[in-house]
Amino acid sequence: MRQIDIDSLDEATLIELNARIVERLQYLHHQRTTAALQDIRVGSGVEFEGPGGALVRGVVIRRNKKTVTVHADDNRQWNVSPTLLKPTGVHVLDTAGQIQSDDGKVVSFPKPDRR
Repeated sequence: MRQIDIDSLDEATLIELNARIVERLQYLHHQRTTAALQDIRVGSGVEFEGPGGALVRGVVIRRNKKTVTVHADDNRQWNVSPTLLKPTGVHVLDTAGQIQSDDGKVVSFPKPDRR
């Protein structure tokens, strides 16, 4: 990697360099997020590491521009960066026959609490 001698740069040049570095980092993050979103579909089973390192599993219920909304198995809802999600290989439609109540009716997801 090429070394840059920043000790010889004046303040204006350092500020300009900082702005260019931040812009480049944001561009790379956007590329990673967009690439990760390509593999995620609504209804796909996913897992991610939650607070305290606990594994959280759930189903994608919404794809946003920067995040994915996941309905977890414990009936909680999470907005997660797509770069943090790992697909489980399961889709809601694959298990549609198994998601039924005792009387044979399809069980729907509970509505999330409104803020």
